[in-house]
Amino acid sequence: MNKNALKPLSEAEFSELDDLLLHHVDADDAMTLDMLDGFLHAIAIGPTTIHPAKWLPFALGLDGSGPPKTSMAVLNRVMDLAMRHYNGIITGLQSTQPEMTPTWAAQEYEGQTYDTAEGWAYGFIEGMQMCADDWQPMLDTADGAAWFRPIGLLGQDDFSPNQDELTKTPAQRAKITQEIPPAVLEMYLYWLPHREAIHEQEVANTSKPKVGRNDPCPCGSGKKFKKCCGAGDALH
Repeated sequence: MNKNALKPLSEAEFSELDDLLLHHVDADDAMTLDMLDGFLHAIAIGPTTIHPAKWLPFALGLDGSGPPKTSMAVLNRVMDLAMRHYNGIITGLQSTQPEMTPTWAAQEYEGQTYDTAEGWAYGFIEGMQMCADDWQPMLDTADGAAWFRPIGLLGQDDFSPNQDELTKTPAQRAKITQEIPPAVLEMYLYWLPHREAIHEQEVANTSKPKVGRNDPCPCGSGKKFKKCCGAGDALH
């Protein structure tokens, strides 16, 4: 991996990414910075490893129906910054004490500034939708439903019958926003053993020595591999 890909984004680069997404990525469905941050957190902590070749075009609103309107220079820069931000999220989660520093939007109301995670939560849910069926076992548990609740309240239109009442004011939304980081860390810990098991299996599969067709079969039959397990239909 390119060492630069692991370099955390500076404040200036965060601002640059924000500006590029808002003003230079010419796609109606491109995410804003807070949406992208939520999206990347879901990709990073979820049950399934999703290749950037799948999630990057989705985040940038590139549907593949035609050549992108955005210049390749801009797209390459955005993809570089987005990948580094994604790696930074993973680094924070994998630290001795898992941590996350989400990028919220801010809302001014009656002279006060409130954090609001509506865009972040929407992005997180979009990330979950990349492998929705795989997330369902967690959501079917009481803990999982509780962890998802603040995200659902802010990012999903039809989440709860009393949703409008619970999210009516900026102060209410800011309070719910503060419930998200501990909930996401719990989701991360929930899926961690699952992700580690998959990784260990992948490593085991790639590290298995290849058996030549004329080599002794590893099952111990004494036959050549091509006459035994390598024959295709053989059962032992």
